Amino acid sequence: MVKSCARFWFGLGAGMAAGALLGMMMPCGKTTMKTQVGKSIQKLGAAVDHTVDNLVSNMR
Repeated sequence: MVKSCARFWFGLGAGMAAGALLGMMMPCGKTTMKTQVGKSIQKLGAAVDHTVDNLVSNMR
């Protein structure tokens, strides 16, 4: 029980440290991160839309 509890806290601390490190490596400002995420989502949506259009046109 004690070992599993210690492992849990160690894992939690390691995850928080990794998240903080990644956060420091990101460009400054939350708006920049939101813009990058928005652009990525937009590109993904366009790619999915294009793929679906190709599949539908090939099925006809």
